[in-house]
Amino acid sequence: MRFLLVEQDKDFAERLCAMIEGCCPQGVEVDVTYSRDEARALVGSHFYDVCFLEYALDAPCTGLDLLREHNRGSSLTAFVLLTSHANKEAAFEALMLGAMDYLIKERFTHFELAKCISYALYLKRREVTLQTEALRDSLTGLGNKGLFKAQLEQAAKRAERDGEILGLLVIDVDGFKAVNDQHGHAAGDLLLQQIAERIVTETRASDVVARIGGDEFAAILIKPKSTDHIYSVGNKLEKALTAAPYNLGGAIVKISASVGSSILPDDSTDLTALFKLADTRMYKVKNTKKIARGHGRDYMDHVLR
Repeated sequence: MRFLLVEQDKDFAERLCAMIEGCCPQGVEVDVTYSRDEARALVGSHFYDVCFLEYALDAPCTGLDLLREHNRGSSLTAFVLLTSHANKEAAFEALMLGAMDYLIKERFTHFELAKCISYALYLKRREVTLQTEALRDSLTGLGNKGLFKAQLEQAAKRAERDGEILGLLVIDVDGFKAVNDQHGHAAGDLLLQQIAERIVTETRASDVVARIGGDEFAAILIKPKSTDHIYSVGNKLEKALTAAPYNLGGAIVKISASVGSSILPDDSTDLTALFKLADTRMYKVKNTKKIARGHGRDYMDHVLR
């Protein structure tokens, strides 16, 4: 587990670090900062399970200012406010701003700290679960575009922290409109559900799959073995979505799919640019197929060579 301690009292910070390590025998990593500006930078660029935040920071600012600035909706970090004395107003405002709990310094035991950590993590995970349910695609059960964006941000932070690459795939169904026109929207819905199942089957449980548009899907490949592994997964997905026909309530159809990929940080460290590049590459594949159909099989063989 990773902790961030934002505290101006260095002696207290050392004691709290020792207490945290005693509460978490499975192993912890604790970062300590004495500055609100540095805390802002760390929270924005690193992933932490719990952040202990001192109320009395750089005067006239307080820890509540950091909570106000922090984007609570996309964060998986559980914040706990630290106060030097009982301050009901500060505690209530911290909770309203998204903190999971608060502690009065010098008044808690190892047991109370362990309970606070467990409680804060439980509340944060419950909050994230409720948010996630609201960000699910009701047809396929996958995450929608909003959830995918938040998950991509978190995955990118972890990859940067661990010095790893990250793969991004954008997948588009070729000819989906024709299926809707010929067989109806109910058949189109069945097709999207079966496509989602095939994508999930071809990716790992640790990867992230989402439906980000009408017939467009995306996947984040977490901790890929290599850049070749990312390209390999893209090729496998394209084949898996194309090879076998789909049974849409009696109608048997065959479709193809186009996949574009990009890699963080090789292609870009900017997530908007990274997604745009994968999307552009996907459309390039799609357009190549259209040209191939117009020129015949010999042209496609030439393109593949």
